[in-house]
Amino acid sequence: MKVSNETRGYLLLLILFIALVGGFTIITRTVSGTNLPIAAVESGSMEPTIPTGSLIFIQKVSGADLVAGAKPVGDVVVFYWPNTKITDYWIRTIYDPAPWSHRAIAKQEINGTYYVLTKGDANLNPDENPGNVITWIPMGNVIGRIVWSMPYVGYLFLWSNNPFVVAAIIIILLIILIVPMSTGKKGTITDDEKAITTKNLYKAP
Repeated sequence: MKVSNETRGYLLLLILFIALVGGFTIITRTVSGTNLPIAAVESGSMEPTIPTGSLIFIQKVSGADLVAGAKPVGDVVVFYWPNTKITDYWIRTIYDPAPWSHRAIAKQEINGTYYVLTKGDANLNPDENPGNVITWIPMGNVIGRIVWSMPYVGYLFLWSNNPFVVAAIIIILLIILIVPMSTGKKGTITDDEKAITTKNLYKAP
């Protein structure tokens, strides 16, 4: 089956898109040092510092390098709770439930393990029990700290989490690829058909 030039163009664009996504994933993961280099803020617990819908870039950090303290001193960290289900699709890592992004207001080392007390800037109370370090977040559950954020750009990222949006994009891509292929198949004349047609045109009566 012959493929039209238009279909080849679509396939080339699709391959280019996949290559760009793959390259972007490799670069961001390498620079970030985490499996979640980019995420979007889903709640207002860090407002006004980081508004809802902000796109955030996360950088891996060690317990020793983590800066803890009240606003605005402490690093804003992204962490997940125990029993969180983590599914790594390489291009995208899904945490269920989603990670939190709160400020590290205190940290303490116990037997070589750092524990972090976290609190949202807009919240009245810390997430854990300040008097019981064991309830704090161990550094193993800290994905990294936020090194920069872009307000409202993260809404595009959040929409991509919607399965209906993803399904609609896939359907549109399939239509773009299939329709030209089917049209090209119906309207294309093979070389043999061209030769027969030309022969008939010049055939003596």
